[in-house]
Amino acid sequence: MSHIAINFAEKLSLFQEQWTPKVIAEMNDYQFKVVKVEGDFV
Repeated sequence: MSHIAINFAEKLSLFQEQWTPKVIAEMNDYQFKVVKVEGDFV
């Protein structure tokens, strides 16, 4: 099994939508997501 580093800046540059989580990786039954946000998060 090999490990590949994820470049978060690169992944975030692939989309413009805010408040819409995007899957950037999967491992077993887990999904890893990033999301762009704007303004205050309460």
